[in-house]
Amino acid sequence: MWVNGEAQNPFDTQKEILPARRHVMARAPFSVLFEQKREFFISVGVLLALAVLYVLIGASTWAVDPIESATRFCENISDGLIKEPSNTFSNLTYVIVGLVILWNMPSNGEQAANPMSDRGMYPVIFAVGSMYIGIGSFAMHGTNTNWGTSMDWTGMLFFISFPVYYNLSRQYAWSDRFFVSLFFTVFLLTAVFDTYAANNNHVLIENFSDSRKLRLSHLTRDYLWSLYIGVWIIQEAKNLSKNQLSWMIALPLIACVTLSVGVPTMQIIILCAMFIAIALVLHFNPGQHLIRQASPHLWLGLGSYILGNVVWRFGHDGEAACNPDTLFQYHALWHVLTGMAVYFFYRYFMTETSSLHLSTSAEE
Repeated sequence: MWVNGEAQNPFDTQKEILPARRHVMARAPFSVLFEQKREFFISVGVLLALAVLYVLIGASTWAVDPIESATRFCENISDGLIKEPSNTFSNLTYVIVGLVILWNMPSNGEQAANPMSDRGMYPVIFAVGSMYIGIGSFAMHGTNTNWGTSMDWTGMLFFISFPVYYNLSRQYAWSDRFFVSLFFTVFLLTAVFDTYAANNNHVLIENFSDSRKLRLSHLTRDYLWSLYIGVWIIQEAKNLSKNQLSWMIALPLIACVTLSVGVPTMQIIILCAMFIAIALVLHFNPGQHLIRQASPHLWLGLGSYILGNVVWRFGHDGEAACNPDTLFQYHALWHVLTGMAVYFFYRYFMTETSSLHLSTSAEE
């Protein structure tokens, strides 16, 4: 660019504009800022209300009552409102990630080609899912109650199901209404089922595998949870490999075998069979190929999650690395690492630029 006969770098102009915008935002009335960041401020208000409820209700219940549901993690259980301080407060990582996502959403309501990049429902649901994980896990570790454990599991199922349904909506061009209807209907049914199963402890098969029982709660907390993770892996393998069936089958099977900790053999066999079947269905009905930039955010997210999975194994009571009296707890580190993974996955979804229609004949 030439200005007054002199060459000028256009990036210099951009550098001048950005501080000016920040200065204007800083001087804007709160009503204007609230309108631009409405989702952020509403979330902060809800979080503050939940914190007040936690203190008011907890002061006369879990702060004085016996433990209902010990988590069996390494940290010593304390008296008072917060039963496991490190394992509890480390969950603020997920809450902070959710708030950062909401704060960084565009101020205007213009629709973008990538739904995760505009001020629409998809980034809001993702951010709420992250905060839901933090709130649920905070409730479990903070109260050691049965309802806290249910909040923890429903929060995890809410978050881990979102990428699966979001990818399907992008691959098969679902409408926003259909996505919302399906996603929330499935989640509500799952939450009700999980809560009922966890509080009734029904045994489905007495000697299921490796002399272990199959309980009703295992259907959501073992199978459905793992199934969502495996399908997400299949979907990303499909996009990165351009619908190569070998990758779509191999990657979830490797994850199933290596990341499973102390699970019955039959569970691994059933999950692996389901992954193969789902990979075949998605391969022969590919829909649109989603173009996203895997480096660096997808790899950073995967790395954080895998490292967290390794760390998680050291955080249980009775492990050699367990020291229940220290501030540092491996399970708390798991919260931090997986919270970072949530943020990196969000950044990965934001890299989507366009989509192309795939035909299986072109890929084979």
